[in-house]
Amino acid sequence: MEFVTESLVIGLTQYAPLILSAMGLALIYRLTGLINVAYAETITLGAYIGMWINTTFGIGFYATLLPTGVAAGLLSVVTYLAIFRPAKQRGAGVLEMIIISFGLSIFLRHGLQFVFGYPVRFYKVPRPDVVRVFDVGVTTFRLMALVSVVVLALLLYWFVQRSRLGLQIRALASDEDLAQVSGIRPLFVTVLIWFIAGAAGGLAGSFWGVGSNVAPLLGWRQFLFIFLVVMVGGAKNIGGVIIVGAVTGVALAAMTLQFGQVLYAQLALIVGFVVFMKLRARRTVGAGKV
Repeated sequence: MEFVTESLVIGLTQYAPLILSAMGLALIYRLTGLINVAYAETITLGAYIGMWINTTFGIGFYATLLPTGVAAGLLSVVTYLAIFRPAKQRGAGVLEMIIISFGLSIFLRHGLQFVFGYPVRFYKVPRPDVVRVFDVGVTTFRLMALVSVVVLALLLYWFVQRSRLGLQIRALASDEDLAQVSGIRPLFVTVLIWFIAGAAGGLAGSFWGVGSNVAPLLGWRQFLFIFLVVMVGGAKNIGGVIIVGAVTGVALAAMTLQFGQVLYAQLALIVGFVVFMKLRARRTVGAGKV
C-alpha cells in the first residue's frame, strides 16, 4: 500500500505539467493534424521567460505565470502565421510540415541559447516547506504547482468542451468548409487555438523549470512523452489526454521507485505505449474488416 501511495503522490506532483503540455499539443494536432515538434521549444521558452522575469525583477513565481503564458502564446501564433500557414497555403504535405517543424525547433533552440546562454539556470524562489500527503513527503511548492496545473487543465477542458468558442474550435476541427458556411471565422479560431496551445506549453515549461532547472533541452526532453500521451489519449478527446497524462506520471513514478533509475522507467513506459498503440491499431483494422 505504501508503494501505491508513494507512486500516486510523487507521480501526480512531479509530472503534473505533462498533462497541461499534452493538452496544448492535442489542440494543435486535433485542428491541423500537425505533429508540431517545435512545440518543445515553446515549453522551453516558457521556462526561460518565467526565470528571466523572476530573477531580473524579483517577482514571485506565480506572478510570472501570466506574462509567461502570454509570451509563449504569442510565439506560437507568430510561428503559425509566419511559417505553418504559408506552408499550408502552398500545399505542403504532412511530411513536409513535420520537417519544417523540426527545422523551426532547431532554430528556436539555438536562438534561446544565443539569448540566455548555455549554462543551466535556476529560478529564485524561497526554500519550500515539506508536508506529509498520505504519509509521503512533498514540498509545498510541488503541491501548489499540482493544484495550479489541475485548475488550469480543468479550465482549458471547460473552455474547449463547454464554451461557445470551444464549440467553434471543435466544429472547425471536424469540417472546416462546413464551419465556414456556418459563420465561423477559420483564421480567428485557428489563431486562438495556437495561442492557447502555446500558453499551455509555456506554463508547463515554467512549472518544469522551477521544479528543477532551466536548460536549452528542457522541452525536448519532455516532448516524446507529451506526444505519446496525445497519441494514446486521443487527440480528439481532451478528457482522454488528461487521464492518460495522469496515468503516465503515476506509472513513471512507480517504475522509477521499482527500478531505481528513471531511464529504465522511461524505456519501459515507451515500450508499453508502442505495444498499446500496435494492439489498438490491429483492433481498429479488425473491426473495419467485419
